Amino acid sequence: MFKRIFLDTNPIIYFLENEQPYASVVREFLADAIMDEAEFYTSTITDAEYLVRPYKTTDVEGIASYRSFLRNLNVLKCFVTEQIAEESAKIRARYPGIKLGDSIQLATSIDCGCNCFYTNDYQLKQVTEANVIYMGE
Repeated sequence: MFKRIFLDTNPIIYFLENEQPYASVVREFLADAIMDEAEFYTSTITDAEYLVRPYKTTDVEGIASYRSFLRNLNVLKCFVTEQIAEESAKIRARYPGIKLGDSIQLATSIDCGCNCFYTNDYQLKQVTEANVIYMGE
């Protein structure tokens, strides 16, 4: 199994909003990773992506639920640095269809030494610099 797992934003959304059938898939993945004593990572970009809806709808519980999720899983937060920005640019240069937010997430995962990038964005599997694990597989 994977020891350093980067959680992309979409699996977190599915899990916290109990969006089926994806929430069950994420729950099983997380349970297996916890059993294998994996470490979890994400970035401040995840904060910016996830928190849009709760702030827009003034969902104080949604904000608290997100923060609690990160705390309970001991998710380590990676901050975007100049080195990550450069790696992000290299990814976008190599893979023109990759969006800025996704390239930053991938670059952050690489910089943090994660051996798994867990996402529901199939397009990201083309990025060979990261071990992208697509939820649908």
